[in-house]
Parts: sequence; C-alpha cells; structure tokens
Amino acid sequence: MNSSRLFLPFILLLTACGGASEDAGVETLSSEAMPEPALISYSVVNAYPHDTAAFTQGLELYDGRLYESTGLVGRSSVRRTDLKTGNHDILKQISDPYFAEGLTIFGDTAYQLTWQNKEVFVYDARTLKPIRSLPWSGDGWGIAHDSIQLYISDGTDKIYVVRPGDLKLLRVISVYDQSGPVNNLNELEFIDGQLFANRWQYDVIVRIDPVTGRVTGRMDLTGLLPRNSKQSLAYLTTPGSSAQQHGAVLNGIAWDNDRRRLLVTGKLWPHIFELKIAP
Repeated sequence: MNSSRLFLPFILLLTACGGASEDAGVETLSSEAMPEPALISYSVVNAYPHDTAAFTQGLELYDGRLYESTGLVGRSSVRRTDLKTGNHDILKQISDPYFAEGLTIFGDTAYQLTWQNKEVFVYDARTLKPIRSLPWSGDGWGIAHDSIQLYISDGTDKIYVVRPGDLKLLRVISVYDQSGPVNNLNELEFIDGQLFANRWQYDVIVRIDPVTGRVTGRMDLTGLLPRNSKQSLAYLTTPGSSAQQHGAVLNGIAWDNDRRRLLVTGKLWPHIFELKIAP
C-alpha cells in the first residue's frame, strides 16, 4: 500500500521460477489477441459500521467473526470484530516500529504481515494470542490462502506462493492482463479457486487465475462509498487529515463461503459493504 519497494533476491526468484516463465504460467497468447478481463457484476446488499480510525490492511472471516489488521506506525493492530455492530472483543495493538499489513487465517493460525519490517506475526486464531514471528525477506502487503498454501503480495505484479508454518517459497506468480503486468497488488482473498486482489490506488478488485497469473475478471467499485453512505464523508477530504496524508483508498476483502457474500471496505472508511456477486 506504500510506494517503497523491497524485492526478494533475484537468485531466490530465479530458483523459484526455474529460471524461466513456466511457474509464472504466462500463456503463449499475445497481449494483442488477449481479451480484456470480464466485468464482474455485483449488488450492494448491506452496509455495516466500520471503525473510521482503522487503516484497513487485511480483512478475514473466521468462525463467524470478522478479523482485521490495521496499519500505520503507532496505530497498527489486529482485532476481532462483530460485523453487525462494529464492536471488537479482542484488540491487540502492534508497537512501534511495526507497520502491520495483510492478514489471513489458515487452519487455526492467523498470519499477519508487516510492511517493511521483514516479520510475519503468527497468532492463535481464536484468541489472537501471539505464538511466534517468522522472517520474510520482502515487503508484506496482502496475504491469502487456499487449502494448502499461502499467497503473499508485495505491491508489484508478483504473488509469492509459500508454505504455511515456515513461509518457504514454492513459486512466484506473475500477474498480467491484455496490457501487460498488473502491479500494485495489495489485499488478497481466495474465492472458489481464484485469487481476488485489491489494487492499491485503484477502485477495482481483480480476479486472478492462480495457475497462469492471468487477470480473468475485474470488479469496478468506483463510487461505492459515496453512493451507499448517508454519513458525512468530509473527514476523508480534510486537508492535513490522516485520510489525506495516507490515502483512504479501497482495501479489504473477506469472503463468506457459507452465505456466498463478499465483504469489502477501505482504509478509514465508515462502512464495510456486503456485496452479492452476480453468477
């Protein structure tokens, strides 16, 4: 979510990719012949309260409760929240100098990234009691999981597939569409076998084939907040405010597989929106 970049060592990437584009899964179809990603239609079902001081970096549903990671140095946290009320029953502040980032829960273990601190915090998911921290050599932005692996973004067009438990790098996905590499990949969520990603500073969520890296769908969320809020949003545009300094941009994706609903929000937004994706 920030403009600085720290890249994993080239040798590590070369090893993970086998020295070629095979693991990245780049198709042989030329970009000129490649169709644009399909437009993903949606409807807004509900709006729930969201802490306007929460600089949202990661959003996750687990065991019927909403988990959130918030960022900024001195304001970072991990919390468990009641979706309908916006009240949290667990809130753990992350001390300086850490800038917390994405969050995912794999099994009963929560993984919380940090931006440039090169650490991943590991918690017991039910209590958010710290278990340990793990080293990570690059930027941490977004994180998600399928049934086997974790997926980490770093704000570029790359997504790193790693092993839970020790974050051993398994392969690297290069994300692209008909125009070339798709960068600024941030918060991630795995939905029905596909990766969904916020793009930092873009009002879109992209759907990514995790095998090839190709963007197959695009959800346009332009104007989502002002169109669906009755609250004053003046605080988001006040000169010198946190929103103006750091960017109150769209960020945060959580998928409720049981109820087939998508929850999205933004940094410092007053709402979490429940969306229904058209079939």
